[in-house]
Amino acid sequence: MSNFRLDGRTIAIGVLIILAAVIFLPRLFGGNTEPQTPSNVPAADPRDTTIVDDGIELGNVVTASNIDRNGCPTNVTSTFNPDSIVYVVAENSDVVAGTEVFVRWYLDNELYEESDIIVADQDYEATCINFTLEPDQLDQLRRGSYEAEFIINGNPANTVAFQVR
Repeated sequence: MSNFRLDGRTIAIGVLIILAAVIFLPRLFGGNTEPQTPSNVPAADPRDTTIVDDGIELGNVVTASNIDRNGCPTNVTSTFNPDSIVYVVAENSDVVAGTEVFVRWYLDNELYEESDIIVADQDYEATCINFTLEPDQLDQLRRGSYEAEFIINGNPANTVAFQVR
């Protein structure tokens, strides 16, 4: 009938083909693209500089009740009164020209508002990037737990939490 023989050599070749398919086909078709992180590597401190994109390093993000003439925080705090202006600042940041940055403000885990987008008009090194959350028309911020999340070129970056009491 057929001249096909199932011997050791044929089985070994079949096993090699199956192994090669299992290893290489997912890579060819885009599967398993998540980078693997070893479990023994300590988690990064969220206060450290975060590399967001090529040439963009977002520094330590803090909230403050005031800023200096360079836009850097002078009174770092995480608790504010309802009539306070809240400054969120990414200290010591490096940004390349054309970078788009804004902040999403959350109140009790719900989107509260978004700041206007600013675009870097040149390369900046070791600069402070700041945004403000100001009281509403009644001169009051709502009481609760807030988060401010930096968005760099459309991608979420560092977040900082604070309270209005």
